[in-house]
Amino acid sequence: MFPRSIVEQIEALKAPAQRSLERLRTTHVDRGERFELFNAGIKNGIPHFGLFPRDLLTTALMLREPRLLEQTIRFCAHTIGRRRNPSTGEEPGRVLHEWNRVERDGLLSHYNAAETSQLFLIAARLFDRLRPEEGRSVLRAQRSEIESAGDYVLSHIRDGLFLEDPSNCGATRYFAMATYWKDSHVPGRKALDYPVAYTLVQAQTVAALRSLAGLTASLDLKWQPGEIEDVARHLARSIWSCLWDDDVDYPLIALDRGRPVAGISSDALHMLAYLEPGGSPPAHLTAIKSVSVQLET
Repeated sequence: MFPRSIVEQIEALKAPAQRSLERLRTTHVDRGERFELFNAGIKNGIPHFGLFPRDLLTTALMLREPRLLEQTIRFCAHTIGRRRNPSTGEEPGRVLHEWNRVERDGLLSHYNAAETSQLFLIAARLFDRLRPEEGRSVLRAQRSEIESAGDYVLSHIRDGLFLEDPSNCGATRYFAMATYWKDSHVPGRKALDYPVAYTLVQAQTVAALRSLAGLTASLDLKWQPGEIEDVARHLARSIWSCLWDDDVDYPLIALDRGRPVAGISSDALHMLAYLEPGGSPPAHLTAIKSVSVQLET
């Protein structure tokens, strides 16, 4: 239990947070489909940042709010990648990064996210569990898109790691510096040498695969749940064997072409939200707890 003082502080923050959230609410209509969503941010008092599935999915997962889950799942399925496009980063089954058109040097940011398909699968499974009857009906309507997202995730796993590589869409680089949440800056790098494995994305992929196994059983998808679970277990082990920095006793931020991107990052704490309790080596968890004290502010 939190101390009473902390609880009171949290309660005091809820009302202004709810008011701010309402200011971000937006109705989006595309090709005859209507979605009740939220813009990603406010600048100078007005909504400035548009629709980002990563933000929408993460918010829906944290709030466990069925209506937001439903609308976001539908929007992700509606805009999911269906072809390969070297300008936008689009691949079949790759969930959108950003709706707005943002361009630089002939590249666009639309599909510059490696892990939105994983978050889409995690959100779909949560919705299925929160609303078994209603949710299953909604998800059946998105069945082909869910399978496409599953194919996307599975096709990017090599040697026990989920690898991001612009060659998958026919490009040599992306609009974004990196294609996970730290998309504007990776410590110590001016450019990544693809393919790259982001440690946080590995954990998100583990959770996505476990969600896909559950969805396979629930929606009668084309895989065998046990086989998907086996891939998830292998990937989970790789986090500790391939992406651990022995020098500082802490997870790497990323690994590209065998070179570590090291640093004490909140990614290591964030990834624990996607791993099952009891499934991680106790010594590594103790090390993360000890080293992450450096992040305190």
